Parts: sequence; C-alpha cells; structure tokens
Amino acid sequence: MTLKPIDYVNGISSLIYTSILIIIGLTIILKYIKLRERTFLFIGLALIGLSEPWIPSGVSFLWNVITGEGLSLEIYVIIGNIFVPVSILCWLFGFTDLITPEKQKQILLIYVIIGILFEIIFFILLFVNPSLIGVFSVESVIVHIDIEYRTFILGYLLLIILTVLITGIIFGRTSIMTEDRVIKLKGKFLIIAVISWVIGAVLDTSIPLNLITLPVTRLLLIISAFLYYLGFILPPKIKQILIK
Repeated sequence: MTLKPIDYVNGISSLIYTSILIIIGLTIILKYIKLRERTFLFIGLALIGLSEPWIPSGVSFLWNVITGEGLSLEIYVIIGNIFVPVSILCWLFGFTDLITPEKQKQILLIYVIIGILFEIIFFILLFVNPSLIGVFSVESVIVHIDIEYRTFILGYLLLIILTVLITGIIFGRTSIMTEDRVIKLKGKFLIIAVISWVIGAVLDTSIPLNLITLPVTRLLLIISAFLYYLGFILPPKIKQILIK
C-alpha cells in the first residue's frame, strides 16, 4: 500500500507530538516522585492523556509502514478515546488541588458521571455500529491514518477542550496574580500553552488537513507541549535568562 506525502506528514507529526508530550508528562511525574506533591502526578498523567487522540494516527502510520495495512476502525477509536475521561479527571484533580480544593469533590463527581456515560455510550456504539463513532477520512480511507468523528465524540471532545481552556486560563491567571516573579512567569507560559493547544486541537478536527494546514496545526500542538513544560517545570537556566 503506497503512502502519500500527507500520510507521512500526518503520521510522523503525530508521533513527534505524542512522544514529546508523553516525555514531558513523565518528567513532571518524576517531579512528583522527588517532591511528593501529588499535583505534579496528576498534571503529568493529564498531559500524557492529552496526547491520546493523536496516538492512533501515529500508531496506524507505523503499522502501515511495517505491514502495509492500517488499523481497523474499532482499534483506532479505542486507542484514541478510551482513556480521555481519566485524563480530564487527572487534569481537574490537579487544578482543584491548587485553585478550588473546597469544590474538588463536586467538580470531580460531575466529570466522573459524564465520563461513565461517555464510556457506556462509546462501547454500545462500538459493538452496534463503529461508524456511528467515526469514519476514516476520505484522504486516508485506505491507509487509515486520519479519522472524522461523529457528533457524539465531537461533542465530548469539545467539552474536554473547553474544560482545559477555562481551567488552564484560571490556573495561569491565579499564578500571574502572585508576587513571585517565577510563578508569574510560569502562569504566562501556562496560559499561552493552553491557548496554543486549544487552537491546534480545534483546527486539527475542524479544517481540511493538507500539506499546508497539517504542519501548522501540529506545530501549534508541539509548541504547546514545550510551553506546558515551562509552565509547570521551569528549568533553572531558562528561569535565570528570562527573569533577567
């Protein structure tokens, strides 16, 4: 099966983005192991989870290169969605730990209920008719690297995107309002990271991806990954340079 240039760009950029975000997430988790502050654990897990919707694209690309075949629709949607509810719970756990600990149980309970409903409907559709979840895009109907999700998944993913956007901005704004210059700087990085990720994620799912738009959207996502790193773990050397 012959891969087109856009298939290489799609698959490789997905692999680069997900690899970077997973490494950054693991780095933040190592911070938890060192400091024993559970916020780092949940934020690290959440960032790894933010890469999930792009993982099947990269995996399908590699599988295609090795075997000449793409992933099945069922495997593709499972890899790309199954842990999303857990990821947003980890993000909200870290957010509420620092910003609204008194409302943590209520917020998490709401998203637990939504997440359970999502998983139930997801698996029902998966067994009844997977095409109700999504179909491979016209451009990748043979190689199975890109997918077009249906209203059910799109609605839930939009909720996740809005949740990350709102809580991320609140998170960053709270940091900016402190007197500590380092925390202020981290807050700015976090806000830019969240906005970059949201723009990249929305564009990736809402516009036709070609050899021009695809690199732009993936570049935004990759930039956001590095900004998340600076927002949560600001290396001493970079901190010294920027503070000066």
